[in-house]
Amino acid sequence: MENIPRLAKNSDKEHVLNFCEKTFSWGDYIHEVWDSWIDEGNLIVVTQNDIPISMTHAAFYPDENMIWIEGIRVNKNFRKNGIAQKMISYLEKTAQSQNCTISRMLIASENEPSLSLAKKLGYKIISKWNYFSLESKPIGEQIHIMSNSCIDSINLDSQNSHFIESWRWIPLTDERLKKLDSENKIFCQKNNEKISTLGIITESKSFENTIILEIISGTNSEQLIKFTQNLAYQKNYSKVRILTELDSLPSIHNLENKFPFYLVEKKL
Repeated sequence: MENIPRLAKNSDKEHVLNFCEKTFSWGDYIHEVWDSWIDEGNLIVVTQNDIPISMTHAAFYPDENMIWIEGIRVNKNFRKNGIAQKMISYLEKTAQSQNCTISRMLIASENEPSLSLAKKLGYKIISKWNYFSLESKPIGEQIHIMSNSCIDSINLDSQNSHFIESWRWIPLTDERLKKLDSENKIFCQKNNEKISTLGIITESKSFENTIILEIISGTNSEQLIKFTQNLAYQKNYSKVRILTELDSLPSIHNLENKFPFYLVEKKL
């Protein structure tokens, strides 16, 4: 087994997808993101006889001094050999060389082995996120959602102030916030001139046909969810993925509650 991770090649795709078919009870998503990740760079594999037996991807955010590590996969025949730890350590060292000061990952709450490894490597849980799935569809009713006068309600001083981009939790700086606002991605609903629901809507760059709604706060988010459903339909996206720290959402037809995730972080 070669000990040093290398950059993935297009020819690695078939080998990797072969051991990423049944990662979770519902399958896996690597087939959706492989091409965009290899184009983005920083997709690495560990090989045996130049055949990939593991993979992971990293995204670097220099303005936030952050590395995001995602898609850690190891062929089941080679697990418990320290391969995942080797890949993470390799990426952390790369991040440090690029002056990154934090590393983040997202781990499903049911993934005990990954949570245990993250803890061993010095990662700490900083928040828990609930994940809901919904299909896009046209909404006939009038929905009163606005994308202006919402920005001032986001507290940048909060420890968990961030926005979600293609399933990456990125620290929300003032500059990022202004950019999201200028792109009309911050939405809110008001009741008696006070914001009752607040969220950020982004179009995924990696996952197929997916719009992501991050619900930041809200006593009644039903209208914002329906607005996102309709927006996704108008933009020809089939999937709506809702992520929130809130414990529950309104009862909406076909809204599916998935298993929660933990956002973990390590100071480099």
